[in-house]
Amino acid sequence: MRLPAARHLLPVLASVLLLTRCSCDIFGVAGSLFISEADEVQLGTEFNAQLTSSDSARQAYPIFAPKNADDSAFQNYVEGLAQEVLAAVPAEERPGYPFKFTLIDQDVENAFAVPGGFVYIYTGIIKKMQNESELAGVLGHEIAHVTHHHYRDAMAKQAGLSLLVQALVGDNSGQITQLVASSLFTLASLGVSKANESEADYYGTRYLGNTDRNPLGIATFFDRFNDDSFDWFSTHPAPATRVEDVKEEVNASPTLKALAEEAPANNYEARFLEKTKAVRGG
Repeated sequence: MRLPAARHLLPVLASVLLLTRCSCDIFGVAGSLFISEADEVQLGTEFNAQLTSSDSARQAYPIFAPKNADDSAFQNYVEGLAQEVLAAVPAEERPGYPFKFTLIDQDVENAFAVPGGFVYIYTGIIKKMQNESELAGVLGHEIAHVTHHHYRDAMAKQAGLSLLVQALVGDNSGQITQLVASSLFTLASLGVSKANESEADYYGTRYLGNTDRNPLGIATFFDRFNDDSFDWFSTHPAPATRVEDVKEEVNASPTLKALAEEAPANNYEARFLEKTKAVRGG
């Protein structure tokens, strides 16, 4: 339910919290009160429009464009796998809006998402993966950030919750466009809290398990690249403790543990290598 009248209280609420130096997370709480799913879609749609229409954005984030049959097969494979992971999200966790998955054709080891179900994954990170469970695990992690609204709260914090709400409540598309455009590159590298990262690991692992693949996919991927030089960890830090947390989660669940014990059969390495040969050059 939208609360347009309450939104006008936000500048006052924010001022009071700043004056009193409240240590609570205003963005996690107020974000859910003042930013609806419809707002998330509006913000994400505008972000995606800027990403695909701005000359500077197109250069910084070149969208993957198939040039041959292998390229098309690769794109369809990644998008199909993403949709399969999304379908494995329990109904009570899934937002009402559809998701859009986009490949960025750049040799960068990264993936990110913005509010409204827009998820972006670089070809560079896929080159670093060894099997399908690792790819599905990273996709599940990013999907979990969206289903649990982490990027909405991070975006509110980055752009300024009061400014963001004023743009949304006024239904001023020009103001929203300007707001998103002015912070486009910052929003593409949004950082979320350690608690959010842990939550995305937790739910992403469960989504992965729901697809009947090895639920340790994201842990094995993390384990190989537990290094600050890896691009994804600039916005998705991966200390060894997170790998251990995923392993503990899997071992604590009989269903997940059984799936993990079936590896490597359910890693689908051969299929992954075949479908991703377009970007691997093999």
